[in-house]
Amino acid sequence: MKKERMKFLFQGVLLLILGLLFMTDPIRQSAILLMSIGIVLTLSGIGIIVDGLIMTKVMKYKILRVLEGLLVSGIGFVFFLRNPASGAFFVISFVVVTLMMVAVTNTVAIYKSDNPIKWVAIALNILVIWFGVQSLLDPQLAVVIFYWTVSFQLIFTGVNHIMMYFLIKDMTVIPKPKKV
Repeated sequence: MKKERMKFLFQGVLLLILGLLFMTDPIRQSAILLMSIGIVLTLSGIGIIVDGLIMTKVMKYKILRVLEGLLVSGIGFVFFLRNPASGAFFVISFVVVTLMMVAVTNTVAIYKSDNPIKWVAIALNILVIWFGVQSLLDPQLAVVIFYWTVSFQLIFTGVNHIMMYFLIKDMTVIPKPKKV
């Protein structure tokens, strides 16, 4: 359980830093920033896949971790290999849908907690989903506000992961019934 908590803390800090970096002068530094984010996300996704295959014990969580790792690595490849002049909507849609999926899975995971702070994490996830839906419904607006939308989604997801680090210890595991 401690390893799971540390993973959430590491991912949260990383996502929070990426979100803040994304906000700093995105137009001028976009190529370098996107390449750096691509490398970090690709390596992070590979780490998540390895973690899912080796360290995660329960099969449904193992599958979920591998899928999350594939999505994060996919985002990293798209950022790293992206031509800034073309494919902006594809990149935006891919990033937005992935962050929305992470928000949904985090909401499902945190909902079981008895800690009242879970509602803050759920509210942040709802904001991530709301930003995503707005970006998908208006592609032209999404291209214009791409950096800001993704920045806020990364920041909210990062804060959510950091909160999960503190909340996951409060989550209770229902013991298996003993055979009589």
